[in-house]
Amino acid sequence: MMQQTDQPLAGSTTNEAAWKLHPQLLADSIPVTELPICAVRLLDDARFPWILLIPRIAGLTQWLDMPLEIAHQVLDEVNEAQQILQQIFTPIRINVAAIGNRVDQLHIHCVARFSNDAAWPDVVWGHGTRQPYNPLDRLTRANAIAAGLATHSQRHSSN
Repeated sequence: MMQQTDQPLAGSTTNEAAWKLHPQLLADSIPVTELPICAVRLLDDARFPWILLIPRIAGLTQWLDMPLEIAHQVLDEVNEAQQILQQIFTPIRINVAAIGNRVDQLHIHCVARFSNDAAWPDVVWGHGTRQPYNPLDRLTRANAIAAGLATHSQRHSSN
């Protein structure tokens, strides 16, 4: 069960106000919504339903650097994102990864995969050339994901 909060992250040794999105993530994605811990962004690649969850903790580069309580909350948010991708897109698989080889800021990829997508059965990372959304499709997809996450959070916070 997740709760929205404007307070600094409990147990965090860094100040959320000091958190800044890495320039590469800013350039490659658009904002969708904010969950209690993570910013959610849509990767601007129309070939795949692909979102990023970025914990809003300054200086965080690896999952293992998070306090355990925060890591559990981030995992809950990743699971919530996967459920929404499954509900909206009905993929045959959802790939989840936190790679960080090119962008050191911790970010978790959630990608809905289909047997007829541009990279199947291989991984999407580094496969082909990114195809940006047209503006209307990008906005439509981001809004659908945001609405799904909002509905999911409301439903689970009332339980």
